[in-house]
Amino acid sequence: MRFILLTVAMIAAGTVLHQFLPWWAIWCAGLLIGLLLKEENAMMTFFIGFLGAAILWGSYAFWLNSGNDGIMASRIGALFGGLGAMTLIALTALFGGLFGGLGTLCAYYGRSLFHRSL
Repeated sequence: MRFILLTVAMIAAGTVLHQFLPWWAIWCAGLLIGLLLKEENAMMTFFIGFLGAAILWGSYAFWLNSGNDGIMASRIGALFGGLGAMTLIALTALFGGLFGGLGTLCAYYGRSLFHRSL
């Protein structure tokens, strides 16, 4: 239950921050959520950020793709060697997940570094 709540919080923080910041807002959202986490496991911290950001970026890419009937994704896919629209959406979700996961992981290691120095 806590995992789901934190993933939804990651999605909400990413959505709000994307209104004010460019693409790296998902990293800032991951950093904020990572500071709130009290996980003792770095892998779980990364996975919470990864899943929240991947869902956010993947669903937003899917929504944009369905809004223009896939025309833009097919043209961009042609530039990248004939990738399909769903492949581009999956890659967008993957990169968004990596950015969000790295944000939460930076907060995890930063907090552990700070607590060790005290």
